[in-house]
Amino acid sequence: MQPPKAKILIIDDDENFLKTTQDILQDAGYGSSILSDPMKAEEYIEKDKPDLIIIDIIMPLRSGFNILEDFESRNIYQDIPKIFLTALDDSNEKMVAHGLGVKAYIVKPFDPDDLISKIKECLGE
Repeated sequence: MQPPKAKILIIDDDENFLKTTQDILQDAGYGSSILSDPMKAEEYIEKDKPDLIIIDIIMPLRSGFNILEDFESRNIYQDIPKIFLTALDDSNEKMVAHGLGVKAYIVKPFDPDDLISKIKECLGE
Protein backbone atom coordinates (compact mmCIF):
# COMPACT_ATOMS: atom_id res chain seq x y z
CA MET A 1 0.00 0.00 0.00
CA GLN A 2 1.38 3.39 -1.01
CA PRO A 3 1.50 6.30 1.43
CA PRO A 4 -1.21 8.97 0.90
CA LYS A 5 -0.54 11.54 -1.82
CA ALA A 6 -1.42 14.42 0.52
CA LYS A 7 -3.21 15.04 3.80
CA ILE A 8 -6.50 16.89 3.51
CA LEU A 9 -8.59 18.39 6.32
CA ILE A 10 -12.37 18.49 5.76
CA ILE A 11 -14.34 20.97 7.91
CA ASP A 12 -18.12 20.54 7.84
CA ASP A 13 -20.84 20.28 10.49
CA ASP A 14 -22.56 17.32 8.77
CA GLU A 15 -21.08 14.06 10.08
CA ASN A 16 -22.48 11.95 7.21
CA PHE A 17 -21.05 14.33 4.63
CA LEU A 18 -17.67 14.25 6.37
CA LYS A 19 -17.50 10.45 6.27
CA THR A 20 -18.68 10.25 2.65
CA THR A 21 -16.14 12.85 1.52
CA GLN A 22 -13.40 11.15 3.53
CA ASP A 23 -14.21 7.86 1.74
CA ILE A 24 -13.99 9.59 -1.66
CA LEU A 25 -10.58 11.02 -0.78
CA GLN A 26 -9.32 7.71 0.57
CA ASP A 27 -10.40 5.92 -2.61
CA ALA A 28 -8.38 8.50 -4.58
CA GLY A 29 -5.28 7.86 -2.46
CA TYR A 30 -5.44 10.90 -0.18
CA GLY A 31 -5.09 10.90 3.57
CA SER A 32 -7.73 12.92 5.34
CA SER A 33 -8.91 14.18 8.70
CA ILE A 34 -12.38 15.41 9.52
CA LEU A 35 -13.51 18.21 11.81
CA SER A 36 -17.17 18.85 12.63
CA ASP A 37 -16.58 21.78 15.00
CA PRO A 38 -15.54 24.92 13.07
CA MET A 39 -14.64 26.64 16.34
CA LYS A 40 -11.64 24.30 16.61
CA ALA A 41 -10.34 24.86 13.08
CA GLU A 42 -7.19 26.78 13.97
CA GLU A 43 -6.22 24.40 16.77
CA TYR A 44 -6.76 21.40 14.50
CA ILE A 45 -4.83 22.88 11.58
CA GLU A 46 -1.90 23.70 13.84
CA LYS A 47 -1.82 20.12 15.11
CA ASP A 48 -2.68 18.31 11.85
CA LYS A 49 -0.67 20.42 9.34
CA PRO A 50 -2.81 19.53 6.29
CA ASP A 51 -1.65 20.01 2.70
CA LEU A 52 -5.13 21.24 1.69
CA ILE A 53 -8.33 22.26 3.49
CA ILE A 54 -11.89 21.62 2.28
CA ILE A 55 -14.38 23.88 4.09
CA ASP A 56 -18.15 24.23 4.12
CA ILE A 57 -19.46 27.80 4.27
CA ILE A 58 -22.70 27.35 6.18
CA MET A 59 -21.97 26.02 9.67
CA PRO A 60 -23.31 26.98 13.10
CA LEU A 61 -21.29 29.37 15.26
CA ARG A 62 -18.57 29.98 12.66
CA SER A 63 -18.94 30.00 8.89
CA GLY A 64 -16.26 29.04 6.41
CA PHE A 65 -15.99 32.74 5.58
CA ASN A 66 -15.39 33.57 9.27
CA ILE A 67 -12.62 30.98 9.45
CA LEU A 68 -10.81 32.32 6.38
CA GLU A 69 -11.33 35.97 7.33
CA ASP A 70 -9.71 35.22 10.68
CA PHE A 71 -6.78 33.46 8.99
CA GLU A 72 -6.34 36.37 6.59
CA SER A 73 -6.50 39.06 9.27
CA ARG A 74 -3.80 37.25 11.24
CA ASN A 75 -1.84 36.23 8.14
CA ILE A 76 -1.82 32.53 9.03
CA TYR A 77 -2.21 29.40 6.89
CA GLN A 78 -2.00 31.44 3.68
CA ASP A 79 0.23 28.75 2.18
CA ILE A 80 -2.40 26.00 2.55
CA PRO A 81 -4.74 25.75 -0.48
CA LYS A 82 -8.42 25.91 0.38
CA ILE A 83 -11.53 24.62 -1.37
CA PHE A 84 -15.07 25.64 -0.45
CA LEU A 85 -17.47 22.71 -0.79
CA THR A 86 -20.88 24.13 0.00
CA ALA A 87 -24.59 24.21 -0.83
CA LEU A 88 -24.35 27.98 -1.28
CA ASP A 89 -24.46 28.68 -5.03
CA ASP A 90 -24.18 32.46 -5.34
CA SER A 91 -21.88 34.43 -7.63
CA ASN A 92 -21.26 37.14 -4.99
CA GLU A 93 -20.25 34.51 -2.45
CA LYS A 94 -17.91 32.97 -5.01
CA MET A 95 -16.22 36.35 -5.56
CA VAL A 96 -15.77 36.86 -1.81
CA ALA A 97 -14.37 33.33 -1.50
CA HIS A 98 -11.79 33.91 -4.22
CA GLY A 99 -10.88 37.21 -2.56
CA LEU A 100 -10.09 35.22 0.57
CA GLY A 101 -7.75 32.96 -1.37
CA VAL A 102 -10.09 30.03 -2.00
CA LYS A 103 -8.65 28.08 -4.94
CA ALA A 104 -11.85 26.25 -5.90
CA TYR A 105 -15.55 26.61 -5.15
CA ILE A 106 -17.64 23.46 -5.52
CA VAL A 107 -21.41 23.36 -5.01
CA LYS A 108 -23.17 20.46 -3.26
CA PRO A 109 -24.33 18.03 -4.43
CA PHE A 110 -21.05 17.50 -6.22
CA ASP A 111 -19.42 15.08 -8.62
CA PRO A 112 -16.62 13.20 -6.81
CA ASP A 113 -14.49 13.29 -9.97
CA ASP A 114 -14.79 17.09 -10.03
CA LEU A 115 -13.64 17.28 -6.41
CA ILE A 116 -10.61 15.07 -7.09
CA SER A 117 -9.78 17.12 -10.19
CA LYS A 118 -9.90 20.38 -8.19
CA ILE A 119 -7.77 18.85 -5.43
CA LYS A 120 -5.14 17.79 -7.96
CA GLU A 121 -5.21 21.26 -9.50
CA CYS A 122 -4.81 22.96 -6.09
CA LEU A 123 -1.94 20.66 -5.13
CA GLY A 124 -0.21 20.98 -8.50
CA GLU A 125 -0.48 17.27 -9.27
